[in-house]
Amino acid sequence: MESVTAPTKPVYQYDETLREHLTRVTGICRFADIPPEEQALFKAGSEHTYVVETAETIFYAQGGGQPFDTGYISAKDMGGKDKTFKVEAVRNGKEGRVLHFGHFPDNGAPLELGDMVEQHIDDARRDLNSRIHTAGHVLGLAVRRLAEKTPELDISELKASHYPDAAFVEFKGIIDGQYKDAIQSACSQSVADALPVKLYWYKPEELNENDVITAEGMSIVAGADGKVRVVDIVGAGAYPCGGTHVPDTGFVGSMTVKSIKRQKGISKISYSISEKQG
Repeated sequence: MESVTAPTKPVYQYDETLREHLTRVTGICRFADIPPEEQALFKAGSEHTYVVETAETIFYAQGGGQPFDTGYISAKDMGGKDKTFKVEAVRNGKEGRVLHFGHFPDNGAPLELGDMVEQHIDDARRDLNSRIHTAGHVLGLAVRRLAEKTPELDISELKASHYPDAAFVEFKGIIDGQYKDAIQSACSQSVADALPVKLYWYKPEELNENDVITAEGMSIVAGADGKVRVVDIVGAGAYPCGGTHVPDTGFVGSMTVKSIKRQKGISKISYSISEKQG
């Protein structure tokens, strides 16, 4: 692999608004030549697939219940000819590296180590994923508020999925179907209130003093600087989270609590949002 081994700075974690970004290629390799454990991260890889690494990235790497970003990485050669890499999947590799999987279009000139490149992410895909992820936080917080007012609800969050057509939040404890309308009402109100969504970085020992929710089953992952990224829906609550979000809850748009399913002491609340904002 042609590369300079170094962690990739996930720029999207600091500025979620970026849709284009200039950076440098630090690694490029054929899919067949990367270690088997990294090949397994992208099962659709073929003989035409490459892996590109960059010093920084605005591409979200799949994880935390959120899908990866897609888009392209481009540069120009000495003759002014376009060099374009189509990004089809993004995963976290070893040692803080972010791996961009994809291919070069037919007859396209390949990128080279050290090239200055411009990253472009798919706006519509990122916006939808961010809306869904924020909606998941809105749902989790709505259930928490309901539990605070309802003594018989003894619940805690376990995990969540923020994928289109497969979005849900799971809770330890039983949530009866009778609460569905109340949860829906609380979610709709949060969206209508357009609550600001803010980012903070705290040391792990600072989470409790800043009222950050650390639920059972929720992983607490600190970055290279030893701090945890926190997403705060102002006035509702804050969670440790590495995903992308919208500027305020109003951007979520129409949100529907679809169902509450219960099995073996676990309650799974499925939700969806409208395809378009508003």
